[in-house]
Amino acid sequence: MVRKIIDKYMVFFRRVSTTTQDLAMQESADALYRDKFLEKEILILNEDGISANKLKIEHRPQMQRLINLIINNQIDTVFAFDRTRLFRDFYEAIFFVSLCKEHSVKIFFTSPGHQQATDSTLLEGVMNIIGDVEGKNIARRTEEARKRYPPRKLGYIKHKESKQYKKDPIKKDLLHQFFLAIHQVTTLKEMEVVLKEYKKSLKTTTNQLIKICSDPFYAGFDLTSGKNRLQHVEPYISYEDFNKYQSNNTVLLTYQKIERLLEDQDIYSVSCGICGKSMKFQLDVPTEKSWYSCSKKHPKISIGTEELSKIINLSLEKIIEHIDAELLLKDSQYYFGSIQKTFNTELKSLETKRNKVLEKVILETGDLNNWRENPHYVELTKLEANQRDYINKLEVNKGLLFENETVVKLVKDYLHNCRQKNVFFLSTMLIKNLFIYPNEVDIEVSKFDYLQNFKTQYIFKGDDLI
Repeated sequence: MVRKIIDKYMVFFRRVSTTTQDLAMQESADALYRDKFLEKEILILNEDGISANKLKIEHRPQMQRLINLIINNQIDTVFAFDRTRLFRDFYEAIFFVSLCKEHSVKIFFTSPGHQQATDSTLLEGVMNIIGDVEGKNIARRTEEARKRYPPRKLGYIKHKESKQYKKDPIKKDLLHQFFLAIHQVTTLKEMEVVLKEYKKSLKTTTNQLIKICSDPFYAGFDLTSGKNRLQHVEPYISYEDFNKYQSNNTVLLTYQKIERLLEDQDIYSVSCGICGKSMKFQLDVPTEKSWYSCSKKHPKISIGTEELSKIINLSLEKIIEHIDAELLLKDSQYYFGSIQKTFNTELKSLETKRNKVLEKVILETGDLNNWRENPHYVELTKLEANQRDYINKLEVNKGLLFENETVVKLVKDYLHNCRQKNVFFLSTMLIKNLFIYPNEVDIEVSKFDYLQNFKTQYIFKGDDLI
């Protein structure tokens, strides 16, 4: 978490799509601008190995961090090499530009000759469409090349000169056994056992093994656009066996679906109450369960995501219930009274000045038919305009006061709706930290003035907090 040490930051945002690329060019381009600011004014956000084509905005931690800082009015200017470093997706780019505009955040591109950001929504839209199309074309061409000539492939050795892919003599027997074992799987439990066994023996990940099961490369084919035989690949299985397996892979598809659903439950930042470290998210597909756990030099602590979500949801409900709308309205009335008092004092002063000037106009003008030609008339006109301006401002503030009652109700309704539909967004707003103990969940609530009479301890019993 960034501690606010100045009013607003100058953010230098950089991104490369793969770990084989580096940020040197972007760092060099923004060095000239970094030299203009103090070190404490600069915040550097690097996305290393993050594809803006493949990852949505919510899966880019550094971009989420930048957006939160913008919403909190902590950013002055965002420096990036060009538009494509921020976003490739047109809709996400338009959202970001609009957000920056709303919070008066400037965007500056450090790439020489790149079209700078403008206030024109139309022009920015066109530029982002171009970036979107260009990005998708790059991604498509890259993906096609990777399917035919991947830089690395588990179970293969790539010969650079001939571009031939030969079976890795160390892993080929294990991979043959894996394909045979996976073909015989009939239950989720069996699938879990096979994946765990070969994940360890092949020194890879579960996701990688699942991808292998549906990758025609291992049959020596590319099926992106038709049936293309890859003559440079030594296959592990026949094309017929690959097709047969794909048409009868219900267990694998079910496994993947459950795994994705469980992974989607990893939305909280949870810390261990004993050691303070981040807790590890874990899941078990056969039982369809997920949990957070920690066992770093102390007895194991864990909590199921289902139970944690209930506790957080109920806590958010309690927070919303204890937002004191009456206090908000009382403060609004107090501030309106202060504004009204100041305005009335100023109006009286203007009225006194106006009367004196008007008196001069009348007394110093011999011919009352030409009183508008008196030099004091200009001053009189300005004073009357100031009076009208103050009266209008007073009416606007009075209107805002009356609207506050409606706003408070709308805000509460919105928060309740958020609790049901977007608990992650609401929890990031209202919950600062989550600490898990053996028999306790410590929720550190973000403090704000209108949270009143909120108890420091609740007991989770059944489906309620008491």
